Amino acid sequence: MAAPLPPVSARDYIDAIAQHVSSVCVITTEVDGQRFGLTATAVSSVSADPPRLLVCINKSGLTHDKVLAAGHFCVNVLAEHQDVVAMVFAGMGGARDDRFATGEWTTLKTGAPALVGAAAVFDCVLGETSGQATHTVLFGDVVATSHVKGQDTLLYGVRRFRQMRKVFAGLDDGADDYL
Repeated sequence: MAAPLPPVSARDYIDAIAQHVSSVCVITTEVDGQRFGLTATAVSSVSADPPRLLVCINKSGLTHDKVLAAGHFCVNVLAEHQDVVAMVFAGMGGARDDRFATGEWTTLKTGAPALVGAAAVFDCVLGETSGQATHTVLFGDVVATSHVKGQDTLLYGVRRFRQMRKVFAGLDDGADDYL
């Protein structure tokens, strides 16, 4: 049996993963009438049947413990024009108490804040969790969704916000949505 290979340094990993482009999301929850949220890019679909997604949240942040306590959360996939919301929830816009003053908020089924005008919103009940070093992977069972058809999502990669470059394939069937 071969000896285990050592991992790359954290610095090398961070420099390489910074090249990965992801959609920008704001993860929100509500506990005892108080709202909490953070900006995240580590979000992914797990399955469609049952509808489940995963979110990776740093254990050191306040919202981490609040999501666990609440047992529910919303994944708000930001639209291109919502970069200010992303910055505020990433802590670049003042105190945590002021975060929900940016954007218009509503709720779906769980009571977690849902951003009006977001490209997509996934309202989730917390299913399972998995502790992974500095982060917890949250598996959310999706109980409600909303989306704005045709809304392009805000992206983050190479350490800055990005927008999609629109490419049209010239299909003859008149389809306006592509996978």
